[in-house]
Parts: sequence; C-alpha cells; structure tokens
Amino acid sequence: MAIDGWEFWLVTRSADSEFVWMAVTRPGARALIDRKKVWTLVPGASAFIANWFVTEDYLREDGAGLWEFENIDSYEAREIVLDTPQPSAEDLTRLTRPESTLTLDQIDRHPVSKLLGTRVAAQLAARMRNSR
Repeated sequence: MAIDGWEFWLVTRSADSEFVWMAVTRPGARALIDRKKVWTLVPGASAFIANWFVTEDYLREDGAGLWEFENIDSYEAREIVLDTPQPSAEDLTRLTRPESTLTLDQIDRHPVSKLLGTRVAAQLAARMRNSR
C-alpha cells in the first residue's frame, strides 16, 4: 500500500541478500526527476534522502545492479524501519556529492514522520539515542 503516492522498498545487496537500505520512490510525482528518484533512509537524520547512486542502480535495465529492490507495503516498512542500518561514512559522503544522476539542488529529503508517522519517527529517534 502506497502512502500519498510513495512506494516503499527493501533494498538488499545482490551478492549476499544483506539488507542495506530502506528506500522510497514516488512514481506518480509531477516532476520527471522525482518520478525516477530514489530516496533512502538515513536513520541518524530521521529522513529519507535523495540517493543518486541507488537511483542509478534502480534505473538499470540490464538487471546487473548491486542491489535488489523488493516492493513492500507501508505496514512492512514500519516494522523494518528500526532494523535499517546506518549508512557508512563513505556512503554518506557519496550521497552529498552527486556525480551523475542528480545535481546538488535535486538532493532533497523527506522526514520519516511524513512518510511513516510520528510514532515510527519517535521510535527511530529513541534507537539513535540508545546507540550512542
């Protein structure tokens, strides 16, 4: 089930099926770039941030990407959000330096509370406080 046009994705590494990202897309967005864009959860920021390198992988047509994308509903997303790993420092640096698909002004973010609700956002914030 999509919330306000958002689709949720469980992203696993193709090589070993390890859960690496929770992602969202908005296929019905008004702007073309937003219809193709993938936002991934950064638990420490409590937001889904436009991710250019996951977007490139998602748009590959040859099936030889680094990740596999499993469409999940919002209920499943709420259940696994707390299990979403924090991206590595290297990935966070890479997110802010778009080299291909997105320009710097196209890297936007959407708060967890907007997409999954305030209860989930509070649980995620508590997880991050407890992991320090």
